[in-house]
Amino acid sequence: MRLPCGLLPRAHDFSPTTRSPTQTSPQLDQTADEKNHQNSPKFHNPPSPQPISNPDAPSLHRLPSGRHQRMSFLRSLADSFSSLLFSSWGEAAPMDAAGAAPSPAAVVGERVAVKLRGYFDLAKEEIDKAVRAEEWGLPDEATAHYRNAMRVMLEAKAARVPDAVSSSERGQVRVYQEKIAKWQAQVEERLRVLGRRSGEGATTAVVPKKVAASNPIGRTARTAPNSIQRSPLQNSPTFNRGGQASGHQKIGSGASRPVQKAGGSYDDKLVEMINTTIVDRSPAVKWDDVAGLDKAKQALMEMVILPTKRRDLFTGLRRPARGLLLFGPPGNGKTMLAKAVASESEATFFNVSASSLTSKWVGEAEKLVRTLFMVAIDRQPSVIFMDEIDSVMSTRLANENDSSRRLKSEFLIQFDGVSSNPDDLVIVIGATNKPQELDDAVLRRLVKRIYVPLPDPNVRKLLLKNQLRGQAFKLSNYDFERLAVETEGYSGSDLRALCEEAAMMPIRELGPQNILTIKANQLRPLRYEDFKNAMTVIRPSLQKSKWDELEKWNEEFGSS
Repeated sequence: MRLPCGLLPRAHDFSPTTRSPTQTSPQLDQTADEKNHQNSPKFHNPPSPQPISNPDAPSLHRLPSGRHQRMSFLRSLADSFSSLLFSSWGEAAPMDAAGAAPSPAAVVGERVAVKLRGYFDLAKEEIDKAVRAEEWGLPDEATAHYRNAMRVMLEAKAARVPDAVSSSERGQVRVYQEKIAKWQAQVEERLRVLGRRSGEGATTAVVPKKVAASNPIGRTARTAPNSIQRSPLQNSPTFNRGGQASGHQKIGSGASRPVQKAGGSYDDKLVEMINTTIVDRSPAVKWDDVAGLDKAKQALMEMVILPTKRRDLFTGLRRPARGLLLFGPPGNGKTMLAKAVASESEATFFNVSASSLTSKWVGEAEKLVRTLFMVAIDRQPSVIFMDEIDSVMSTRLANENDSSRRLKSEFLIQFDGVSSNPDDLVIVIGATNKPQELDDAVLRRLVKRIYVPLPDPNVRKLLLKNQLRGQAFKLSNYDFERLAVETEGYSGSDLRALCEEAAMMPIRELGPQNILTIKANQLRPLRYEDFKNAMTVIRPSLQKSKWDELEKWNEEFGSS
């Protein structure tokens, strides 16, 4: 088998100065002359491959300084890649049936394709190293490798594609060019994020919400993995894709890796589960849909909605709190309030429950919490709403099982990371009707505690009118006022159940036979007596003692 000349990317092809694809080195020119004058046996087989340098060698984890060092760095990578291609060159060089040398056009086309493949593989290698560095919590190392990848991809974009390229080779060239262009945009975004986190003043950018599985930059929708890369030794957590918050000090580009990689990498299935089950895509709830609760609305307006619209005003001492607790009797609109906040602020709403955070597998719950905050940072502004937060974040006890304790610790660590970064707009809202059972550490982080009480007579009247919207009824304003007084102690959900029970009264009067023949518009409208009869069936769901207990807790710890 004969070795065509000038088909491999040489070290000079990867230097900052782009060479013409038709230029060949003296060594390859000499090979071509020998091949044209004689069929020496030593050219029938490719030379033995040279040992490839270790991709994890320390020299590849540091960004060389100076133009000469950068050229040497890229040449060394190109030499490694060239030796790798020589080992499988027999498959790369097409021959005709007679064993003759390929045409000049075929040689040029294949050389261009192989050269771009060299750029492609070199960029992929550097990107993979950068991702691993981010997993280890080494932003400086990651930045160095991302910059190396950018230089390689810029060289690839500057490479000239001759006109004498066959259609098949041109198709391969186009595929490599498209992939390199896509990677370049994503690497630029990662560099901006890393620069912003390290305080270099880089331009901010939003990382794509989801990256394809074949993309070497990330297997899932990863963004800002080190956006809260702070060491617990500095009273703030390290949040990385590869493990739990641990005692990682901020390590420069010349430091060694941490002793171990705790917790493993993020699972694609966890990210997918968060995007499909925890992210709430229910119809948007507006402020007008929530009756009453003026104090809670005002607090949420100052805490979430206004800062998303005017970040320049809410800085320093006016920076909003990142933790909010909505407590009060069940069924009074705590969940609707949180959804209304997310809708008004155009934020992503994460509806988290105890069942969605628990798992039968050891360590899975902590991974899910880390992934949840990672996705929330990616899709910010975000609202993480934890309904019945007391079932997950109750007071830690001495006899508590390890999995529950680890889950609470991981949540608190990730919460600290989000709240300590002024650039992240992720709000954690908890809702409970048992605030006295929450852990003290959780209460400290939920600095705003808004009491959502039972509706007063005016709110009950408004709720009744809202429930009867679209229904036929004969109720005067005086009837509504009487019902508002007589439903003292009813929660919002109790009033809805009361209206549903009252709406069944006209149906029950018809009997089974008439129900089958009567038209819907022939049903009589609802009357005051229907609600009086329904009150004998639907009673208030909250005990007076529980109500008094919540009122007392609000006086001691509430923000109102």
